[in-house]
Amino acid sequence: MKYVPENLVPMFRKAAILRNEMLVSGFTDNGGAIHSAERILDILGQRLNYPRLTHINKLRQYPDAEFSVAALSAYERGERVLIEHVAPLRDLTRQAIGVLDRGASDRELIEFVVRHYRLVLLTVEETQRLNRVNRSRMTPDRLSEAGIKISRRSTTLQTR
Repeated sequence: MKYVPENLVPMFRKAAILRNEMLVSGFTDNGGAIHSAERILDILGQRLNYPRLTHINKLRQYPDAEFSVAALSAYERGERVLIEHVAPLRDLTRQAIGVLDRGASDRELIEFVVRHYRLVLLTVEETQRLNRVNRSRMTPDRLSEAGIKISRRSTTLQTR
């Protein structure tokens, strides 16, 4: 595999340094200062928490994928379901950079990402509702705040 934690962590560190330097120079995250760090963190999170996932768009077929109850039903009917980062990627990236800024080791960064990086599959309506409630901040109960209940497909299939 081309991207593995052993090379992603050092690249994330470099991207975090560059992002911080860009902010000091007056550039903003919305202007692009954080984009490389976001992308690297997204790939790192996938490799750590979904090691057999070859591409994020294949999450729907991933054996341990988490679906909302409604999304699982929709998916089984052949309807569209969307991938959602439970911890919004921009805020997760900012917090991960903060972890590094406080002197975290590679192991501590990896533990942070493993703890907070999570993907779920939602219906279009659930995604819209979630974004209305909280589109940009990490919270421990972001999904439940929007009234979304989660189910693992493997658990559901095993009980049938």
